[in-house]
Amino acid sequence: MEKGDFSKNWIPKGLPDGPVVDLGCGDGANSRLLATHTNKNLICVDKRQGALDATREKMRGVKHTFLLNDVCSLGIQDETCSLVFASRIFSNIENKELLLRESLRVLKKGGCLVIVDWEKCLNFFKKTKLPFSYTESPRNMIAMVLKKSI
Repeated sequence: MEKGDFSKNWIPKGLPDGPVVDLGCGDGANSRLLATHTNKNLICVDKRQGALDATREKMRGVKHTFLLNDVCSLGIQDETCSLVFASRIFSNIENKELLLRESLRVLKKGGCLVIVDWEKCLNFFKKTKLPFSYTESPRNMIAMVLKKSI
């Protein structure tokens, strides 16, 4: 999966005002791309201090906030974010419904949840009956987009 493809193709245009959340920011590679592509304040979330430290190095010169939190309990106000981005997080979380609820809780109406994960996560989202679109990527990865309409 090319980083440029991520930046150009998987982030919806016309997002509402509000910060972007990078769930499980890891080493910060996606965080930097999200901030650059959306030109919005970025909230980087990870439960590992080492991941936040690595992300901090990549985020110099970009407006950002770090949260040392569990992705299922963000500590972000309801309906304040324009985009929640989750790369390879859903496949690692036991309670996917809780993560989905928490992600949708922080999104504003018209905001988007973008999930990049292994193809096996697609079955979970099909069972939710929520309207989403998806694109297949190399190496059994998919990118799903769910726009919050309520």
